[in-house]
Amino acid sequence: MRTLPRRWTSIAAISALLILTARARAQNAEAAALFDDGVKLLKQNKLAEACNAFESSNRIEPRAGTLIRLGDCREHNNQLASAWSAYKDALTRVKDPHKQKVARDRVAALEPRLSYLTIAVGTPIDGLAISRDDKPVDAGLWNRAIPIDGGDYAISATAPGHATWKGTATVPSEHGNITIAVPKLAEDSRPVTPPTTAQPVAVTRDVTPAPETSMFTTKRDVALGVVGVGVVAGVVGIVLGNSAKDKQHDAYALCPDPAQPCTQADQANSLNATGHTRAFEADAAFGVAAVAAIVAGALWFTGSPEHGVEVAIDPAARGVVVMGHF
Repeated sequence: MRTLPRRWTSIAAISALLILTARARAQNAEAAALFDDGVKLLKQNKLAEACNAFESSNRIEPRAGTLIRLGDCREHNNQLASAWSAYKDALTRVKDPHKQKVARDRVAALEPRLSYLTIAVGTPIDGLAISRDDKPVDAGLWNRAIPIDGGDYAISATAPGHATWKGTATVPSEHGNITIAVPKLAEDSRPVTPPTTAQPVAVTRDVTPAPETSMFTTKRDVALGVVGVGVVAGVVGIVLGNSAKDKQHDAYALCPDPAQPCTQADQANSLNATGHTRAFEADAAFGVAAVAAIVAGALWFTGSPEHGVEVAIDPAARGVVVMGHF
């Protein structure tokens, strides 16, 4: 009857210490928020939720104070091995002497009360894998007494070519030392079907040659016609340009000096105006020629003749495959 009051006295001391040093806890905002949630949940006696909050806070930013609080929560929740582990982790980080004393005292107090589970394995076979509650157990932990929280644990063992073995280990919350032996796995009696290798499927192709086609398609015929228009427009532009130059030359010959009075000024101005008009017409003709060249090029390249169509009969696909080039 004297043990119980001492236990609660220690827990009360932990709580008081952590309240006094609350400002020195996690500096990360998210970790601090989770830490505060854990404190509130612990006061509401929601132990599982509180422990998860402290654990998440420590995962974001590991700190000695958070680990001590997590150990305190696990201890309240009767998870002695988890609490002992949290206190030991706190000792690797703690700098404050008061927190160090709390963590060390709790490790010493919990260690004699821990329960242990040993997964005993005889001669392991190739590929043997053991899991506890569907989580792999490292081979280095086989045949070792490992501190563990109280509860029921599902143990399974598998190996290639062997039947799966399953068992259950029930561990008390305190002072337990449980061993569960993994037997030699029985060979799987089911016949092993060798993996099938996919055989190549013969494909028969019935190639229908494309009919002979001329390179001069409808579009290319039109392109040639447009080229002709462009050539005519270019020739007209050249003739009009030369005529414009001649008119300007004749106007200059009648009145060579614009600064002197000229008796044939009217005739010279008329020739000059005609030259400007024909120069404008020449530019227009050259423009038509340029547009015709662009249109003809586009029609020629887009009007290439289509290739033949290849028809393939594929028995595996149970259908006809049509392939073509466009």
